[in-house]
Amino acid sequence: MAALNQLMRLHRWNLDEKRQKLAELERLRERLQGNVEALEDELRREKEAAARADVTSISLPAFIRATLERRQKIEESVAEVDRSISAAREEIADAFQELKKYETAHNNQRRREAEKQSKREQVLADETGLEIHRRRAAGAD
Repeated sequence: MAALNQLMRLHRWNLDEKRQKLAELERLRERLQGNVEALEDELRREKEAAARADVTSISLPAFIRATLERRQKIEESVAEVDRSISAAREEIADAFQELKKYETAHNNQRRREAEKQSKREQVLADETGLEIHRRRAAGAD
């Protein structure tokens, strides 16, 4: 049973590691989404500034182009992180199923041990009952 306990502990640790990895990926995705929002805010501010001044309106198209390129790169990164998140979730599901196998085996082993113990106790109780019966029968004669 000690081997099963060690295997369960190992698989729980493995599952926890995979969950932490998923949490990190989800935080990364949130940061990237925040970067996209920040770029959109910056673009909006630059457009407003360009509307107020003729000098900045000359550089606005280049700024817009650069901002759109950065946004596209960030969105590609978000898509890549989404794929990683999906893979991490699959890994978690697999690790959870593997852990459940060991937990089920452990529970089955514990149940079998309890049944064996119960049978031993029942045999002992039966033998004690028979011995008491024999003594009473021997004393009645």
